[in-house]
Order: sequence, then C-alpha cells, then structure tokens
Amino acid sequence: MSWIIKYNYYQVKPNYHHRVLSSLLLLSYDVTSVLRNEILMKMKKIVVFWFVFTLVNFALALLSLQVRDVWSLSSLVWFPAGLLQGIFCARAPRYWPVWLITGALISLTASQWYGRPVNVSLIFSCINVVMLVVTGLIWQFFYGAMWAPKRTRDIFSLIMLCSLSGIIERFMAKWVLHLLDYPTDISISLLLVVGSVLSYLPFTFFIISFITHEKSRTGDRKVYGLWLVALLVMAVLFTSPLPETGNIHWQGIVLMFSFSLPMLLALSGNLLVLSSFLSLCTLGVVSATIFGLGPFSFPLMNLQQNVQMAAWYSTAFTLPALLCCSYLYNTINALHRRKAQLLLLSAMLEQEQINCFRLSADGHLYWHHDAAWMRCGKAPAYWSQLMAWVHKEDRQKIEQLKSSVSLIPQVLKVRIADGKGEFNQVIIALIIHVGENAGFIEGTMREIANKK
Repeated sequence: MSWIIKYNYYQVKPNYHHRVLSSLLLLSYDVTSVLRNEILMKMKKIVVFWFVFTLVNFALALLSLQVRDVWSLSSLVWFPAGLLQGIFCARAPRYWPVWLITGALISLTASQWYGRPVNVSLIFSCINVVMLVVTGLIWQFFYGAMWAPKRTRDIFSLIMLCSLSGIIERFMAKWVLHLLDYPTDISISLLLVVGSVLSYLPFTFFIISFITHEKSRTGDRKVYGLWLVALLVMAVLFTSPLPETGNIHWQGIVLMFSFSLPMLLALSGNLLVLSSFLSLCTLGVVSATIFGLGPFSFPLMNLQQNVQMAAWYSTAFTLPALLCCSYLYNTINALHRRKAQLLLLSAMLEQEQINCFRLSADGHLYWHHDAAWMRCGKAPAYWSQLMAWVHKEDRQKIEQLKSSVSLIPQVLKVRIADGKGEFNQVIIALIIHVGENAGFIEGTMREIANKK
C-alpha cells in the first residue's frame, strides 16, 4: 500500500479518487483532534470543579458538625446538601457517580473525625445520599436535566420537594437508629426540619444557576458593584463583637435594614448574582454565630439556640428575595419579547404598510406615522375628517365599531378613498385604553392591496 501512495505522490496530476481519499483523511484527522481537545477541556473542568467541591464540601461538613443535633443527626442535610442537590438537579445521572462517591466519603470522614461510631456514620451517609439522589431524579423526571428554577412555581416546587425529602430523611435516620437500639429521641420537629432544608436552598439555587448560566450574556457592572457593597456590609455586621446588654447598638439597626440588601439585588432579575450573595451570607451568618460573633451570639443562650436563630434569619433573608427575583426575571424577559415585537411593528410602520393612531375623547387623532396615509396627502387630524374618507355605506359600521370598543380588539373591513377617485379596502382594528390613558382609543389600519 505504501508504494502505491508513493507512486501517486510523484504523479504530476493525481487522479480524482486519491484526491477524495486525501481530503477524507485530512477531515477525519481534524475531527479527531477537535474531539480530543474538547474531551481534554471537559476533563480539566470536571477535575477543577471536583477539587473545589471536595474542599468546600469538607469544610461545610466540619462546620455543621460543630453543633450536634441542630435540626439533624446528619452532617450532609445541612449546608453541604445544597452543593450535592444543585449538582444532581442540573446534571444528567451519568455524571453523578464522581460527586456521589465524593460526597459520601466526605460525610464519613467528617463524621469519624468528629468521633461518631462507624455504624452511625454509615447510616447517616447512606440515607442522605439516597434521599439526595431520589430528589434529583424526581426533579429531572418533571423538568429534565439542566433546568434552572427561574419561574416562581418552579422555585416553590423545588422548595416543597427538598422539604419533603428532608422530612423523609429525618424519619428514616431516627427510626433506623431506634430500631438498632441507639439512644435517640424519635420525635421530630417539622418546623426545624423545614428550617434546615431552607437554610441550604441558596447553595442549591447557586449551583443550578451557575451550571445552566448562559455565558453569552453580559452582566451589568452596577449589579456587581452592588453585590460587593452588600457583601461588605454583611461582613462588617457579622464579624463585629456583640454589644453590651441593654444598650442600643448599630448592629440592631443594620440588622433590620439588611433585609433590603437582597431585595435590591433581586431588582436586577439576575438569579446567579443573587443566589451567590445569599449563599455566602447564609454560610457567613451561621459560621459567625458558631464562633461567637455577630448579633445572634447571645451568651445567655446555648449554641444550638443561637444557630437556630441565625439560620431562620437567613431563611427570612433568602426566600422573599428569591421569589421577587424570579418574578422580575420573567417580567424582564416578557418585556424584552414585547420590545422585539414592537420593534418589528415599528419597522413595518416605517415601510408604510400599517397606519397607527390614537383617538382622544374629543375626537382628535394622533398618528404615529402620518406619512403613511394612503401614500398621498396629509393624514386627517380629527375623527370627522377620517369619516369623510370612508365610503358612505361603511360609515355607520365604523361608528358602531367605535361605540362598542372594549379591552378586546374589534376588527372591521371598510372602504376608504385613495385620493384618486377610487376606494381601497382596509382593515381597521380598535381597542380602548385603561389606566393612565383611560378614555383613549388605540387603532390600526392596514390597506389591502388591489382590493376595491
């Protein structure tokens, strides 16, 4: 085979078949190199994300174990669960094993480091992983992979799903320990269970928004500036020592006004920016309370009660902003769609295909594109002048249309003079205004070409 290739190589004019073969070989080589580069880039990204996930998850697991029996007997149902939950909801199941095994090993290692029995650590780890996987499968069954909860009903669905899985996990963990004769209280406070689930929801939203984020979008620098300022304010608030008892301190005043910070970020409609801010704040609030800092570190109360207060503050800090941001996100997108439609309509108006006007209560006509009036003459300024252009047999119909106008567009075909002694058919549509411009009638007219 090699001597054939060498022979054809020295030909002055290679034949057609060998040219096709050479092109196919070059094309296959290019495709193979591109695929190899994409696989390497994807593997590098997975390794980097896995390394970051391992460090953050392990740190959060150790942090959650500093307070025993706060909401849960488990180390993963607190903040680290938000990391796994976000990955499971946004990735296809074929990508889960690397995160699943890592999360289980982190839970076991942190639990053993804290001094729990091996059997108890295994029970916690297995039940938590199973419930997180089931939650991810249920979410993907209804919404599919790579679906970010951006609508309000989607956010409610994710909250209810996570709360239900947290309640089931708590029942299973406590009853398994009870059946194995471990000394544990089988009673469960649903309020604390819901609080524990809601405390890690910002992590879930952040991971899902980060994975499904469209990188082509350009962010507003003002939003990122506000994000940084709000984060600095929260850092100063929760790193300062507790004031003396009985004195009004600036911490209490700032704590009341701190609820406005996520709402200001929510006005941007950017769920990624908001969820990242809420995740850092949730982690910082509880961490500061554990280490005796911030406005929730009361020396007369035990550590568990202080952490519970801090976490419920984070819940009240988080949910209204997420729901508001979701509503604004959908509203902004709807306005962008309407803007695109109006721009298309404006382009048609500029091409003199549609006449658009506004009729006041005194009969005055305001034309948006008065140059497009029947390709001749000046547009009428009053309703009576417009009626003079309408065919006599159609004037009564159009007056009836005007008197019966409502919030639903009314459409009618009439004949209007073309200024050359002929009549053309046009389609006229009317609708009434409400609100600030109540009493005005909005209308459009479109000429039907070559119709008399």
